[in-house]
Amino acid sequence: MTATTDATDLQGSDAEVLKGPSRLIGARSEFQRRLSSIDNPYCAVVTFVISDLSEQESSTQDANDRSVIVIDAPTLKTDRAFAHFLMAHECCHHTLGHTRIASQSSRHLGLQPFYYIRPLLKNMELDADGCAVRMLTLTKEFDAIESARKNMLEFGAAQTGAYYPTGIERADNIVHTAEEN
Repeated sequence: MTATTDATDLQGSDAEVLKGPSRLIGARSEFQRRLSSIDNPYCAVVTFVISDLSEQESSTQDANDRSVIVIDAPTLKTDRAFAHFLMAHECCHHTLGHTRIASQSSRHLGLQPFYYIRPLLKNMELDADGCAVRMLTLTKEFDAIESARKNMLEFGAAQTGAYYPTGIERADNIVHTAEEN
């Protein structure tokens, strides 16, 4: 029932979707069965598209420990270069083991797992940004790197998420990593 398309072909999916990533946790949940998935060009992690995601993307492990990425459909439609950065960034969270750390914390630490891993979140985001920049440099997608830098600068001195770096810190990290490559 899951339709698979290429990320570059996603213009106006009529796929039936549920709102919000909260129902993603669960063994092959109704949520997963009713979503469109896209081919993520940066990793083999199943990447779902949601029409109304409060964040632009998310990475997690499902109840069966399978890696999952969720991305916001409007971002794919309106800023494809930034969407490519986000998909690469989320792949990096899986590659670097960040999602496994968060998943294991939630199993062992109760209802407030981010309280225990929050000191790690800032570095996890910066590491995933750097990894994505290196990946996008290899694929010569410099427009995606620039789009990410510009999008991060829109946050300015504000954090880009709970316990995350500021937009300026992330933009500087993106530039620094790009210059190294």
